[in-house]
Amino acid sequence: MEFATGAMGTLLPKLGMLLQEELHLKNNVKEGIKSLTAELESMQAALVKVSDVPLDQLDPNVKIWANEVRGLSYDIEDRLDSFKVRMEGLDSTKRKTIMGFIQQTRGLVTKFKIRHVIFDDIKDFGSQVKEVKERYDRYKVHDVVANPIATTVDPRLLAMYNKVSDLVGIDEEAKELMNNLFEDGDEPAKKIKTVSVVGFGGLGKTTLVKAVYDKVKKEFDCSAFVSIGQKCDLKKVFKDVLYDLDKQNHENIIASEMDEKQLIDKLQEFLADKRYLVVIDDIWDISTWKLIRCALVESNPGSRIIITTRICEVAKKVGGVYNKKPLSLDDSKTLFYTRVFAGESMSLDNISGEVCNKILRKCGGVPLSIITIASLLVGKQREDWSKVYDYIGFGHEDNEVIGNMRKILAFSYYNLPPYLKTCLLHLSIFPEDHKIEKNSLIWRWIAEGFVIGREELGLFEVGESYFNELINRSMIRWIELSSRSKIRDGCGIHDMVLDLIRTLSGEVNLVTVSDVEQQCTTSSSYSPVRSISARRLAFHKKRSIEHNPGTEIGQVRSFNAFNCSGSRMPRLLSFRVLRVLALENCNFSAGNCCLGNIGKLHQLRYLGLVETSIRDDLLPGETGHLKFLQTLDVRRSGIKILPASVGELMKLMCLRATEGTRMMAEIGKLASLEELEVHSVDKSPNFATGLGQLTKVRVLEIHFDEMDESTEKALMESLRNLRKIQSLQIWSKKERTIDLGGLLEDWTPTPSDLRQLMLCGIHLPRRPSWIDPSCVPLLSYLSLTVQAVQVQDLEILGRLPLLSYLYIWSEGINCLSYTATSRDEFQNLRHLDTNLEIMCGQQGALPMVEKLTCRASMGKYVAFARSSMPFDDGSVVNPATVAEAELPVILPLDIGWPVNMPCLRGITYLLDYQDCSAKEWAHVETLLLHVRKIHPNCPPFRIKKNCRDKKITLIDAFSYLEAVKDVFKGNPSKYSEFFDLMIDYKRDRIKIKDVIIRLKTLFTGHDPNLILDFSVFLPREWAITLGDL
Repeated sequence: MEFATGAMGTLLPKLGMLLQEELHLKNNVKEGIKSLTAELESMQAALVKVSDVPLDQLDPNVKIWANEVRGLSYDIEDRLDSFKVRMEGLDSTKRKTIMGFIQQTRGLVTKFKIRHVIFDDIKDFGSQVKEVKERYDRYKVHDVVANPIATTVDPRLLAMYNKVSDLVGIDEEAKELMNNLFEDGDEPAKKIKTVSVVGFGGLGKTTLVKAVYDKVKKEFDCSAFVSIGQKCDLKKVFKDVLYDLDKQNHENIIASEMDEKQLIDKLQEFLADKRYLVVIDDIWDISTWKLIRCALVESNPGSRIIITTRICEVAKKVGGVYNKKPLSLDDSKTLFYTRVFAGESMSLDNISGEVCNKILRKCGGVPLSIITIASLLVGKQREDWSKVYDYIGFGHEDNEVIGNMRKILAFSYYNLPPYLKTCLLHLSIFPEDHKIEKNSLIWRWIAEGFVIGREELGLFEVGESYFNELINRSMIRWIELSSRSKIRDGCGIHDMVLDLIRTLSGEVNLVTVSDVEQQCTTSSSYSPVRSISARRLAFHKKRSIEHNPGTEIGQVRSFNAFNCSGSRMPRLLSFRVLRVLALENCNFSAGNCCLGNIGKLHQLRYLGLVETSIRDDLLPGETGHLKFLQTLDVRRSGIKILPASVGELMKLMCLRATEGTRMMAEIGKLASLEELEVHSVDKSPNFATGLGQLTKVRVLEIHFDEMDESTEKALMESLRNLRKIQSLQIWSKKERTIDLGGLLEDWTPTPSDLRQLMLCGIHLPRRPSWIDPSCVPLLSYLSLTVQAVQVQDLEILGRLPLLSYLYIWSEGINCLSYTATSRDEFQNLRHLDTNLEIMCGQQGALPMVEKLTCRASMGKYVAFARSSMPFDDGSVVNPATVAEAELPVILPLDIGWPVNMPCLRGITYLLDYQDCSAKEWAHVETLLLHVRKIHPNCPPFRIKKNCRDKKITLIDAFSYLEAVKDVFKGNPSKYSEFFDLMIDYKRDRIKIKDVIIRLKTLFTGHDPNLILDFSVFLPREWAITLGDL
């Protein structure tokens, strides 16, 4: 709740704990603490109310008062935390030696001094709170928040009255939406069909639904289109629906005094036996929908209901979810140029491409953003467009269209509870287009104090629920950070939303951002004096991140830098109350980043040095002095050793290090760890046995260079103690088979919380029996390599209800062919990667799969190609030249099965190429191009040579070189150029796609098989195909 209440959420519990500390405070001090707590609680309640009123509607004096209270809460908490640090030092004193006794005696004296300091500070804070309370009464804050300014006209109304001729890029989506609307599926005409259109503000949901509504409403007996919004009046909603259904008979309904029940009864009576179409636009909560749904009776099975919402959970509850997509780049350009030039003909080549691309990237396919920015460019010289782009970057609302756009986006923001507002505004620390890692973000929130624990959940689980709620409300979107893992492990934020939250966070002084383009993003309402109180600093792409001399950084709680370079950063001792130090992809030329005195940052909770060079590649031993440190993230930092002192960080909950960083601490001491990622663990002291003491670990990723039998057994024994494990990754550099007897076979994650399992370089004899729906019902990601896969294995895996990614490879010669035919199999699978032959037997099987890698029988494709296509043995067929009429429209199942997969976006075929000529390869590729063409999504495909059973011999290579030499016998320079290419490739100086380009140039006018046959020199799973040419 920090946005609304500053540090109140964490401060008030700390004041309560102060009364319980063994400080033997005098009664007058305790009374002062109780009085201070009562006043702060009252102010906290007032701040929450203030946060519910849009900032542009608040009286300036109220804004000033709110910011002063927040600042005061920070100052009080900083002082309390300094007491806590000093007390921690006293409590850790050893008392069993003479020196310990002396230190204990000194500690008693120190406690006496601390009591006096607390007494003085409580008196001082009481005086400050009294002054703030007087201003509260003077400004009549309670009256302001109780009577917010009346709501202005909803700018979204414009979307309902667009001309059809003005709409761009909705034809395809309108067609999809109508198909969803009138498709009855397995139960035709049995009940009313409901469709939910979901997406964030400004994406064009209302525009799309209104276009569809206008097109199909004539097919119904009656129809209504009603927008309701966040704080809807249900009586008004029912009246509007009745009026829209029949204006003539309900012309006086608006003035009616009927209550909700009477209106529902009237609606039900009117709709009885009618086939109706009703659109409810902009629903924000489930309870509202349930009441509206009561009035829409199941009178006629041909009736249809459409709702729009920004909230995914609402859409899921309503049913029939349709995700509104952003405009494509081409449609974005069309809309942009149409609005800028008012329909005038304009060649895109005549316009500054760089500026336009920047603008369209910022808009991200969101029609509202495109129209807003285009309207600012109308009538302006093209050389001024860059200035306009810079103008829209941060917070300028004196333009009406910019203001309207921000109001639409702000509807979602002001509907958030205070704790989510804080977490969302915190995202303003990140640069534009930054890929934000989910776990790192949540650990930052915890370190900042934004996450308040609950009895039944830990801090991370609560933070994760915050993250999921922001996703659910369409404020941020899922992204996959790694193309390798395919896990939705990150998020992105739309540029226009980022601009909005930077403006708002500047207004409340939550985050101050400085980047290469803008000096500072604090609100223009702040005077230079007020900018001094910056609590969180973020630097983006700066050559220097030294602070402004006029800014007091002693109060900075969070220091963040992204992609910065320069001579140095501020001295660490300048930060007196720093809680977060996060440097990402930074490079400091003056000896790299110096962490000297890091141990003096006593308040530090989060230390992130991702991809940031550290002086001498060493983490100082005094890091162990950071007694409150919760997160240590040194991935790809070049740090070679995590010193033994890291083992003293008793409150460390997250430790992440990548290859090249060795862990020298005793891992078993870190009993608070919940997330652990480390490499070369076989070189860490007692790692396999110490791991078993980390009973709180939820996320574990460990990499072994070597793993002997005793290490395996110790590891498996430790895994049995990890009762909270949710994600487990074990990587072994030396691929080997683990005997499951008594190891993995006997291990069952309890209590069935396992969600991700990845075993890489570890080959199992078979699928562990506990990988089934009853033991691991939450499993969503699975990566296994086994000796043999049975049909039963795939049937069991297909019943895992949440499985979204499956990598399963067979090490043996496995000719298993599996055809998915049941609609109950793999219902949520999005990515499938296997060397087995998998086929989709009918529509509805594998319904969500987007990316597929699987084995395919080369002989089957060659045989069908020979029987159905011209097969001239004298030349290679170019797929582009084969006429469509020469290929069959209806393909047999074992060839055309990808057509049954409605969500397919990409497919990779692993084809056995033994005894196949280049001509046969070309014909098979032609056939696969045709399969792609008749698929509704036209998914791209790749071919990999599956040559596990065939080894390239030296004879193949020499035969190829002789053929090339023969071609260039009259042109030695060409032959020399070819050998240079070979050397560049072998030394990894050139990518395969660039090899193809150079080969095409070299062999122009010669047999194309010379290019295709270059595959003998490629890695065994690769092949050059005609598609590459």
